[in-house]
Amino acid sequence: MEKQKSRSCVTVASPVAQKLVGVIGSRSLPLEWAERVGSVTEDLLGRGCNIASGGAVGTDEFCLSHLVHIGESARGTLYSPWSTYEGFPVKVRALTRQFKDYGGSVVWGTVRGQEEYTIVRTALLQRNMRLIDAVTGVVAFLFGESRGTLFTLRKALAAHLSVVIFCVGCPLPEFPNIKWKPLICGGCWDGAYKAVYLK
Repeated sequence: MEKQKSRSCVTVASPVAQKLVGVIGSRSLPLEWAERVGSVTEDLLGRGCNIASGGAVGTDEFCLSHLVHIGESARGTLYSPWSTYEGFPVKVRALTRQFKDYGGSVVWGTVRGQEEYTIVRTALLQRNMRLIDAVTGVVAFLFGESRGTLFTLRKALAAHLSVVIFCVGCPLPEFPNIKWKPLICGGCWDGAYKAVYLK
């Protein structure tokens, strides 16, 4: 019975051939969720998955920080909208360098971060699309508006990827032809929902 429960919460990816799973979410995710993001990240690594994230503050920061802390940077890929470290927010700039120095991969973008807002926004959305094109599944932590995360979820669902979400103080988002099913495996996955495709 326990084995079956465990399997039901890992449809984000199969442990075969080290699949790449995106761990994404709100920039304003509260600090008390850092441990949960880290636990989910570590659980995915234990299931043979590699991790993709975006390098922003909040969820991305918690994920990358955990990879560095446990010595698993080499199993992570950071998808950056920026062409250099200077584009990252000051709060995570040192972390992104450390992640790369410890063996993490960085897929660089094309902007410096000093361009006008519309160019930067486009670069951020393109970064999200590159991440979605590379992964087999996504785990998202929603908090507040999370517009960028919702955009990325729409693209992941349109691609029929495996999607798991944690809604932190917000309702489950509604998408056409998607039903959210609670995961039953507990542990770090307690309170998570998996997307079930109705079409």
